Amino acid sequence: MALDTIPYALRVRLGKDVPIDGQTRVMKRLPVFDGPETFNLFPAPKMKPASIRAAVFNMEHGYRIREIAPFLTECPDLMGADILFGNEMDDGTERSGNIDTARALADLLGYNYVYALEFIELVNPRDRKGYEGNVLFSKWPIVRATSFYPPAGYDWYFDEQVRIGGRVAVLAELDICGTRVGTVCVHLENRTTPEFRAVQTKAILDAADDFFGEIPILVGGDFNSNAFEDSYASAKAYYDWQRANGGAMRDVERFEPLLPTAERAGYDYKRCNGEKLITRRKPMDGGDLGLHLDWIFSKRATCTGHGLVSTLREDCGWAAPDSPVRAMTERQLSDHNAVWADFLLD
Repeated sequence: MALDTIPYALRVRLGKDVPIDGQTRVMKRLPVFDGPETFNLFPAPKMKPASIRAAVFNMEHGYRIREIAPFLTECPDLMGADILFGNEMDDGTERSGNIDTARALADLLGYNYVYALEFIELVNPRDRKGYEGNVLFSKWPIVRATSFYPPAGYDWYFDEQVRIGGRVAVLAELDICGTRVGTVCVHLENRTTPEFRAVQTKAILDAADDFFGEIPILVGGDFNSNAFEDSYASAKAYYDWQRANGGAMRDVERFEPLLPTAERAGYDYKRCNGEKLITRRKPMDGGDLGLHLDWIFSKRATCTGHGLVSTLREDCGWAAPDSPVRAMTERQLSDHNAVWADFLLD
């Protein structure tokens, strides 16, 4: 069953304890933060693949689920994905129709999945649950799973969005026709420094090594590697730099120590992502802020190809004539593009 609903008045009352007791203590009082929920809904494919395809997509709360589902089934680069790392998936928020977006997408696409709660949002009393979390979708059976909350770099209760919770990673072990594969869906903090994102990355990768042992591991998600502290002033400074230098920053590892941190831990990010593919177009002052936020890392798995899929409506020419993607009136499906990579399992 899906995560239990907490009445809105109780959510708000619990939130008022955060300034006194802190996020961690309040989260420990709520069973919805105890661990992820696993749903093995569909049988495994009958044949073991020569390689597997993993994709990363921050779906911006999933409130365009009607268009996201055909985007994932019609796009040639994404329709065959074995694994999908999904960020910002709502459960019971008004903005996404008060539905469980992870379950809706899993049913439409035929995925098993693991969902871990990141935040309970407290601002909108019309939110049935107010949940937002991260999801690992898999065509293959999920053997076991856990969630991991890295050190917090920002307290979201004191933000204008007012939340209980913190950034979370979903760790799930898959059975791919007898081969065990570890997967980690990551969402790091944007409202902190690059140095602290490296701290979060090390903690998550250490947890993954402890949980999975010596099997192949794939890590994917929104690392929020924006090369600055995420405030309007710093983002505007980056946008001005981007305009002056003719494009987005390419040498992200110079400014985001999380990347060399992952490399020192034995994870390959260079072959899985190529030429620093730009995966976000955040509008600012009439222009796009180009950032590389979304990554796939691998350990004991060899990357054989990778790519990016734009979520701009104008770039979705592959969509069927009657597809909801073609009929979409918004400029883009999400404020992130999707990335994918193929792997041989060592």
